[in-house]
Amino acid sequence: MAKKTKNIIVKQGLDEWVMTYGDMMSLLLTFFVLIVSFSSMQETKFEEAAASLRDAFGILSNPESVIDFNMPIVPKHNPEARDADVLYEVRSVEKMIMEDGLENQVAVEVREEGVLFRIQAPFLFATGSAQLESAPKDLLVRMAGMFAKFPYHVTINGHTDNIPIRSARYPSNWELSAARAVSVARYFQSLGVAPESLAATGFGEYRPLESNDTAEGRSRNRRVEVFLKLDHKDLAKEKRLPLGEGAPADGNDEVPQVEKRSERPIIDPVTNQLFHGRPVDLPGRVK
Repeated sequence: MAKKTKNIIVKQGLDEWVMTYGDMMSLLLTFFVLIVSFSSMQETKFEEAAASLRDAFGILSNPESVIDFNMPIVPKHNPEARDADVLYEVRSVEKMIMEDGLENQVAVEVREEGVLFRIQAPFLFATGSAQLESAPKDLLVRMAGMFAKFPYHVTINGHTDNIPIRSARYPSNWELSAARAVSVARYFQSLGVAPESLAATGFGEYRPLESNDTAEGRSRNRRVEVFLKLDHKDLAKEKRLPLGEGAPADGNDEVPQVEKRSERPIIDPVTNQLFHGRPVDLPGRVK
């Protein structure tokens, strides 16, 4: 009797587990390519690996997010390390201004060539006087702490409105604005800022921000501007006076200690400003 033979069934294609295994190996390969890109720290390779990974997982290039990021971000730039440190200190000063509610008296502007602090004159001085009041000294101490860390030039410019002033001490607005600028410069020097990095100038009423025809315009024009110039070609020497040298501009023998702190800035990438306060119009004629 003939022996029966079994029919052999040959399946077409690969086994089901082979497809799954191949997908897993492809994803692992992509993952390790990404790890190698991270280790090389090359931006071009990282972007290529990230794009490959997005394609492998089917991730959208511009996914929608349910989170509303409405906080300002640090602008994408590559400043020198010293300039970045300056911005950290500017952020610290700005934070103090906002915490003390001085945004209507002090404005901070970050410009391409440096940092400008615009301080309203009535906040610094009494009417017709060039002697510093006690209220703004905490702010000036914080600014001096920042200036003492960096060898850049600091210029202090005094400005007034066009209302004439005639006194035995200040025959015109020119002398008054110059005396106020010198008073601020001497106070910075007493706090340890190198005198060779300081310059004081009085412009009187000849460089107004706004028209002197209105009370609000005259109020804005009465100011002292402190400018930290980030000039890499002409740096001041790294000299610092001891805090004991030089008397404060107001004659007070006690010199406050300069507090030196730094925080990373949050700068609006659109305006490139930390903030810009508007002064308040004070009653009466204030010089």
